[in-house]
Amino acid sequence: MTILTNTYHLFRPKIGFIQFLFFAFSLCFSSCHSSKKISTSQANSSHEPTETVTKKSTKKSVVKHYTPPSHKQLKRKYAALLETKPSKIRNKALYYFIDEWMDVPYRWGGNDKSGVDCSGFVHQLYQKVYGLNIDRTVASLYDKTKNFKKQKKFSEGDLVYFKTEEQPDHVGVFLMNGYFVHSSKGKGVHINNLNERYWKQVFIRGGKVKAKS
Repeated sequence: MTILTNTYHLFRPKIGFIQFLFFAFSLCFSSCHSSKKISTSQANSSHEPTETVTKKSTKKSVVKHYTPPSHKQLKRKYAALLETKPSKIRNKALYYFIDEWMDVPYRWGGNDKSGVDCSGFVHQLYQKVYGLNIDRTVASLYDKTKNFKKQKKFSEGDLVYFKTEEQPDHVGVFLMNGYFVHSSKGKGVHINNLNERYWKQVFIRGGKVKAKS
């Protein structure tokens, strides 16, 4: 109020009292409006990143509880998926591992059941099922796979490689009848067949990988 009174005395010779009141009112209104805009903007900038981080961290931390089926149920389930007989599902450790990890979401650089990428999944499978410590990236795995073979000679546990860009950039584990298990973007851990149109186009080769010495 003191500031307005001093301002009035300063400009009194030049403007009338009514015009001065109009000027003061306009000044106050524009100042409040600007302050409101700034406050809203600051509120948004301080809350939005927090909400985003919270959502992401919650998604990553959700791990589904796994209840393993009986061995008989497991054999029937994967025999149906792989178009074979239950008696052909012999590697109990392998199929229980796949069953436990099925539908785990894809996460680049991920290495656990909150999210896993293709090479991370293969690394975990080889460690838990075969007791082997293999490399962690597609490029290094590809370099360590020396005895490549034709698709009809693939055996359970062989690594299969794909090239969606210029270099091999995707890997999975061969099962049987053209089927392989892998973690892919959008679907996470699941089973596909090498004869499906897309995978047939991007498939390059497969074989056995050497474990780290």
